[in-house]
Amino acid sequence: SNISSTMMGSTAETALMSRRASPKTAHEQMMLGCFYSAGIIGLLIVYGLLQERIMTIPYPDSGGGNLELFKYSVFLIFLNRLFAVIFALCMAKRNGEELRNMAPLWKYLVVSAANVFASSCQYEALKHVAFVVQMLGKSFKMLPVMLWSLVLTRKTYRTQ
Repeated sequence: SNISSTMMGSTAETALMSRRASPKTAHEQMMLGCFYSAGIIGLLIVYGLLQERIMTIPYPDSGGGNLELFKYSVFLIFLNRLFAVIFALCMAKRNGEELRNMAPLWKYLVVSAANVFASSCQYEALKHVAFVVQMLGKSFKMLPVMLWSLVLTRKTYRTQ
């Protein structure tokens, strides 16, 4: 009836909610984890290859004569962040999440500024080193962080 569908939501919505709430077997969880992990890694590879291609292939200038590298990496970062904001807003709306800030705005500003600055450096570095070298360098940053935490907090790390 109309009243029950209004109170309970649509049939598709009810089915979606029950599917989300149903517990999955360990095998299903493992398969989903593998699927999502492969998706993330695959998309990061595509993203990296496109990023390198944009920054290392010369393009004709506005006059159509000379070839030059892409100059405005900040514009690419702006487009990336704009898409991320639109996607996040869509996901928040879909999941019924509140859009109000929980932390003070200045904390978001500090993290955002550091992220944009790091991304700018990452794009500019692609003009000088290959993407693979850049990824190896980014992966290596964990070691100095661990060493620094050993010195400052006396934290210990175990091998398993």
